[in-house]
Amino acid sequence: MKNWLGTACLTVALSLVVSQAWADAAPGSAIHGFGDYSVKPNYITPRGLLVTDEGVTSQILGGLVFLSSAKTSVVVGIWTDINHDPAVSSDTVGAWNEFDYFVGFNYSPSDKLKLGASYVVFLSPPGAFKTEQNIEFTANYDDSAGGPFSFQPYAKLFWAVDGDSTVVLGKRGNTFDVELGVTPTFKPAGGALTITLPTWITVGPEDYWSGGTSEEFFSTDGSNFGVVSTGITLKTPAGFVPPQFGSWYLYGGVQYYYLINDSLVDANSLTTGHEGGHDDVVNVFTGFGFGF
Repeated sequence: MKNWLGTACLTVALSLVVSQAWADAAPGSAIHGFGDYSVKPNYITPRGLLVTDEGVTSQILGGLVFLSSAKTSVVVGIWTDINHDPAVSSDTVGAWNEFDYFVGFNYSPSDKLKLGASYVVFLSPPGAFKTEQNIEFTANYDDSAGGPFSFQPYAKLFWAVDGDSTVVLGKRGNTFDVELGVTPTFKPAGGALTITLPTWITVGPEDYWSGGTSEEFFSTDGSNFGVVSTGITLKTPAGFVPPQFGSWYLYGGVQYYYLINDSLVDANSLTTGHEGGHDDVVNVFTGFGFGF
């Protein structure tokens, strides 16, 4: 749930890696793979739910891309979160906090536009929430034109189909939110470093954040806005890895989240145990990954 896909968000990491897989596509090869490992002090989802803020959390993404034609592909993968704080470890599964899996279909009607639909399931190994089934629709526009700078706008519609609320206090199933964002990208000429500024806001019906049992415990006003976030990520190829082992990369950065919705702040007070919750969160991160 509280997935990411935080993470970086899984969604951002996935799009980056899948894009890398496309870029690395070798003639005649119809199957590619990707993997990503990141470490950070907080686990906060792209929707602004602060799941953990103690210890260190590790997040692992992996999957395969099947190129079914020049314009279509199928993606399958898994994502998991491991929190190394002994205070929040489960007696049954230890530090294993969350496990998700997904299968998606992507279609590129043009060189600039990419559309996708993914079925995503969020699981809680320690039993913190009931299994959540979701479908996410995405549209990404590549506005790069050979220059060093592009905006890379996108939109995502996240349909929470069934299960617990992905933001704890919201409606359980049959609701949605929308993420509108840009990923300004700068690639200096002749350099290996890529600088991105992931920025987004989430909007949706009030019940997405406060349509559950929140009335029993909280008295927050409804809102159609969830979270706004911006940050900076630096990414560079891991040139020391021989190319026969795939295209490896290293990255690091910082992401800021401002929680607009009071119900989201209340939810964070429950997940972290901090009275009053947090209305802003700063998360630093580093990691590495590969594509082939």
